[in-house]
Amino acid sequence: MSRHMLQTRIARRRAPAFRQAMLAGASAILFSAPAFAQQASAPQAAEPDTSAIVVTASRIARDGYTSATPTTVVGQELIQQRAITNVGDVLNLVPAFRAAISPSAGGIGNTGAFLADLRGLGATRTLVLLERGRLPQTIIPGNANSAGTVDLNVIPTVLIRNTDVVTGGASAAYGSDAVAGVVNFQIDDRFVGVRGSAQYGQTRYKDAKDIFATIAGGTKFAGGRGHLVAGFEFNDNSGVAYGSQTRGWSQEFFRVGTLANRPAGTPFNLILPNFNYFGTGTTGGLILTPGALQGQAFVTGANGNVTTATMARGLGNLTASFDAFTPEAIAANKAAGIDHAAFVQLRPEARRYNAMAKLTFDVNDNLTLYMTPMYSHSSNTVSILTRRDGAGAGPGLPIARDNPYLAQALTPAQLALVPAGGLTIGYVGSDFGPVERTITNELFRVETGAKGSFGESWKWDVSYIYGQNRSDVRIANNFNNARFRQALDAVSVNGQIVCRSAAAVAAGCQPINILGTLNASDAARSYFMGTATGAGKTELHDVAANLQGEPFSTWAGPVSVGIGAEYRNESIRLTTDALSQTAGWFSGTGFSLPTTSQNVKEVYAETIVPLLADTAIAKKVEFNGAVRRTDYSTSGSVTTWKAGLTWEVIDGLMFRTTRSRDIRAPNLIELFTPETQSLPLPSDPRPGIDRPTNNAGFLIGGNTNLTPEKSTTQTVGVAYRPDFFRNLKLSVDYYNIRIEDAITSTSTQGVVNNCFVGGSYSGNSFCSLISFANNDPVAGQLTGVRGGTANAAEFKTRGLDFQANLQQPLEDVGLAGMLSINLMATHVMTFKSSIDVSTLFPNGINRAGQTGAGFGGAAGLPSWLTNVTLDYEIEGFGINTNVRFISRSRQNNGLFGPDQAGYDPVLTTSINDNNIPAVTYVDLGLRYSFGPDRRYQVYFNVDNLFDRDPPQPAEGTAYYDNFGRTFKGGVRFRF
Repeated sequence: MSRHMLQTRIARRRAPAFRQAMLAGASAILFSAPAFAQQASAPQAAEPDTSAIVVTASRIARDGYTSATPTTVVGQELIQQRAITNVGDVLNLVPAFRAAISPSAGGIGNTGAFLADLRGLGATRTLVLLERGRLPQTIIPGNANSAGTVDLNVIPTVLIRNTDVVTGGASAAYGSDAVAGVVNFQIDDRFVGVRGSAQYGQTRYKDAKDIFATIAGGTKFAGGRGHLVAGFEFNDNSGVAYGSQTRGWSQEFFRVGTLANRPAGTPFNLILPNFNYFGTGTTGGLILTPGALQGQAFVTGANGNVTTATMARGLGNLTASFDAFTPEAIAANKAAGIDHAAFVQLRPEARRYNAMAKLTFDVNDNLTLYMTPMYSHSSNTVSILTRRDGAGAGPGLPIARDNPYLAQALTPAQLALVPAGGLTIGYVGSDFGPVERTITNELFRVETGAKGSFGESWKWDVSYIYGQNRSDVRIANNFNNARFRQALDAVSVNGQIVCRSAAAVAAGCQPINILGTLNASDAARSYFMGTATGAGKTELHDVAANLQGEPFSTWAGPVSVGIGAEYRNESIRLTTDALSQTAGWFSGTGFSLPTTSQNVKEVYAETIVPLLADTAIAKKVEFNGAVRRTDYSTSGSVTTWKAGLTWEVIDGLMFRTTRSRDIRAPNLIELFTPETQSLPLPSDPRPGIDRPTNNAGFLIGGNTNLTPEKSTTQTVGVAYRPDFFRNLKLSVDYYNIRIEDAITSTSTQGVVNNCFVGGSYSGNSFCSLISFANNDPVAGQLTGVRGGTANAAEFKTRGLDFQANLQQPLEDVGLAGMLSINLMATHVMTFKSSIDVSTLFPNGINRAGQTGAGFGGAAGLPSWLTNVTLDYEIEGFGINTNVRFISRSRQNNGLFGPDQAGYDPVLTTSINDNNIPAVTYVDLGLRYSFGPDRRYQVYFNVDNLFDRDPPQPAEGTAYYDNFGRTFKGGVRFRF
């Protein structure tokens, strides 16, 4: 036998033992956390720390403890195998997350943020932690949905060891926001050496070009008592450009619309192709005024002069903002010079760089000091194109009859047909280019503290966290609504074309002509175009202390207890320009808010009590209970609790159950958003009662009377590791979550509709937001409605989570190499909200099995979402594949297609096709490790190997791949 063959065989035999050592620290959560971890892509120069057993689902860390709350562990190995550059993409592989809030979602509202959304209950109900500590929240001016969330872009992948996902309520252990669960990132803070990577990727369409690089180092000092790790990463993605029509499906874009005067038998809602065209606006302007000129589009003729052409109408007949057009109509309009296409940017341009370090120093065997600084900077730019005729007073731009540009564009015969009041023009505004919104986010966080031990079992820790997050927004190439209309309203004075308003002329107004071809001087543009600005800042101060130990033992083993206290101060500030505060921009940054803060005081206690050990009916039975009292300076006090039980029947078979009371306190935006009058006033669905006329009592905004949401979570599960096949781990868990007094934001009309279900007073929580004349809810006229935020909703969801994990050295069966298989699946059985309660649906709508864009209804979740990863490695060569399956679903579970019971084309709930087919995506990765200790690695990955198009309509359906086949390749190294 050659020396090389001998070394190879020895290395192969040692590898399983080495992996077992690496996984020893995670063995305490063997059953509660089947790890989503594969065999390491290349040997790591790391020192596994097995002294501290960390169980995210519990505050108590104890050898041999298996948590009653289901926990999923995502390892660094998966990040490398999939060539993933953002932890948000990693979490979106876990089926329990709704893959909805990420840069990949595309669309006008995309902020470039990655938000964790467990169970689809909203990102504000998922608590994000870094080594069990909180991070400063993100607030983006003009985007209230960002309030109370953490952008995962700030977490560097290079130092992540594991990501723990607690898929159950954990408020008793960690406090507010852990209603759906907890995401906890753990740092690899003990490795020694240097490691890094460089990667490039792009789609087959040569866009979304992605550059990613990392570097990290770790070293010991002071005779091994000190340890320092530091890491840096950079990522730059060019996005998918505004107006991109490279993808076949985007050239025939489907939307949902409604036809005017639809023929008998035609359903109310229609999914039709070529819906990516404006039906009531063109680049050069479209006449909307009823009469002989309606449907005439202003175009530039062959001689350069402006003229008109008849627009080939869509199926909606000039009634829908987006309309469906036949291919013949599209071709006719293009031939006539009519441009009315709408474009969506599939992914914003994004750039980020993150840095993190951790310094630890062992003063002695019982005392360790540490500090963890962290910095993140990210920016993204979204190109926004929406119709510019919405600026100011509403759809359509007024062009007066005496406008000289109108006389130049129309023939004398046409001009004679213009009404005295002028024309209303539908205008897309493409000639101005898209509005460019750039969001820059900067985070700084530092945690410092001490931890130690005394006696035989007691451990303690104290920590202080300071963090701040600043988000700056610039919306360039923007319209000042009032000034735009002033510049548009031109007249001829002594043969010179000027703005009609003398005051506007004095302020610098210069006339513009949008008919046919844009004609606007630099002076005119500077008058009505500009940049909206805004800045949002959040600050966090957090002081915490924890103590745990084993004061005594029972017949079944030691009893563990943990107690702790925490004080937290959170503040926000929003600063926006004056025009944004009055909604004066075409696209503004919203309201301004002076520095506002709240204090949170918390105390908790937790225990683990062994009940049985090595008996006839159980190998082990343990009880885990926790209680927490929290006092918010803004919304009062609340108590949360948890009770869990684990029953290990025999070695390898364990049952578990947990019931918990969890909360989410209102965030500062929900509390303190300034109130404004809500117009138009809501209509009253009660027969014979007039619409209110006094608008004084109709408001929308924040609500200082909000109280914490309350949630009850029940989980029941079983984990099995067969005695005859110890490398296989299986688990299944049932979850049931009900949120009461949920905080929701509703318009005044929405409040009225939800109160008067079926036109009658229901007396539900929405009705408490309405005041009536003479306090008569039956016949009294509406005198006030409070929209905005309120504790008025209820959410229910239940389902099953499945996990299976196999790590099998094939030498055990006479073959070579290592095989790893991981399966994760979630089956959502119920996903309901009280917001969906109506006359047609008095019990609400079950949105489980809905992945369409919603079309006015609430978003849903797939009935089945499955992710399977297979990895095989031999002699430094590795191959892996990931298969993601989204089950057949509906566009909207509040609608009915011809194949469904309840379909009636007369009803507003009818749709021509409510089906979304099942979709399977396959990703492939190859890698090769070489050099001394295989310290170098080259790799190549293909995502969406078979180039599956998203099912239509695709906008907003973030479960599906919008980019097509994507290639990624790079190198890794370590020393």
